[in-house]
Amino acid sequence: MRKAETEITFLIKGKNLTNLSNSILKAMDVKILNSTLKELDVYLLQEKYKNIVLLLYDGLGSSILDKFLPKESFLQKNKVCNISSVFPATTVAATTSVLTGLEPSEHGWLGWDMFFKDDNETVSVYMNTIKDTSIPAKHNVKERPEMKYKTIIEKINEESSNDAYIVWPFDEKYPCNTLEEISERICALCDMPNKKFIYSYYNNPDKILHQEGFKSINVRNEITKIDKMTEKLYKILPSKTLIIVIADHGHIECEYKTLSEDNTLFEMLERTTALEPRACSIKLKEKVDKDYFKNLFLKNYGNEFKLYSKEEVIEYQLFGEKIKNSIVTDNIGDFIAIAIKNTCLRYDQKGKAFKTYHAGITKDEMEVPLIVLKK
Repeated sequence: MRKAETEITFLIKGKNLTNLSNSILKAMDVKILNSTLKELDVYLLQEKYKNIVLLLYDGLGSSILDKFLPKESFLQKNKVCNISSVFPATTVAATTSVLTGLEPSEHGWLGWDMFFKDDNETVSVYMNTIKDTSIPAKHNVKERPEMKYKTIIEKINEESSNDAYIVWPFDEKYPCNTLEEISERICALCDMPNKKFIYSYYNNPDKILHQEGFKSINVRNEITKIDKMTEKLYKILPSKTLIIVIADHGHIECEYKTLSEDNTLFEMLERTTALEPRACSIKLKEKVDKDYFKNLFLKNYGNEFKLYSKEEVIEYQLFGEKIKNSIVTDNIGDFIAIAIKNTCLRYDQKGKAFKTYHAGITKDEMEVPLIVLKK
């Protein structure tokens, strides 16, 4: 695979997904938790909307829009600007920030695989299984006190006179898995009285991109369908509705390197890596010299990864300004290796090998669109 020419970009303070959610809280008369997104505030303050609808398409970053949709497409024509995801630019961290208005350092959901010190387990948090296995974790991640959070949906319903709803596959009463089901449910909710906020989540193009990559006609067709269905939804929703379209992250084509094949480095590791293959948390054995590890890692992987010590991760506020509790520092480990090119870093051969991935700090992964549609 040809190495991509990448541009490194970090989270933009004041212009990211956390700020977007706080703009929604402010518009719904709820106390904000972090600063708002000025680029969205302009629209929310223009008039009093009866319905504010947030459509999150997983993986539909700005680079994906540019790659698959022409400039005259509906979504491209209505893009206001690009904003940044959070770090890591991955669904676990980013959608939780959208759902809470909190930075990853506050809500604690940092990546697909997280280390839980009390059980000495690295767990795939959405699956609630030990990393790279089907073995159940000792405890349910969602029930852990340090992992619990209140959504902006709950806050709006509890702290204001307005209503809020969530439209996604995980709703017990109204599960919505397809674009058609999502649109039908949103239309029904928008016809109900009272001012309301509706959050919807759709798992593509992320799912199909991982499996089939950029060259797939199925990927192109899916993204075209998202564009057409969003336009169709816009046309049938009632007046006094504001639609906001975002993504949680973008994607980049990937190749893989495996730590277990690098015997010298591998022998220094205390446990399996955590978080993401492109934002890789590394914990060393107690007697390993950290400087020696750092120099050897950079010699072998320095062209593809930036390596940050725990102290640097905290100092540079990569996960956010406010460290919630020990779950964040436990998952930083001794270092985090962050991808700046195409490479994913697997612990061993059991790790997944998707065709495209995310969670690094390239522009293609970090930059997401802010699309605003007024009725």
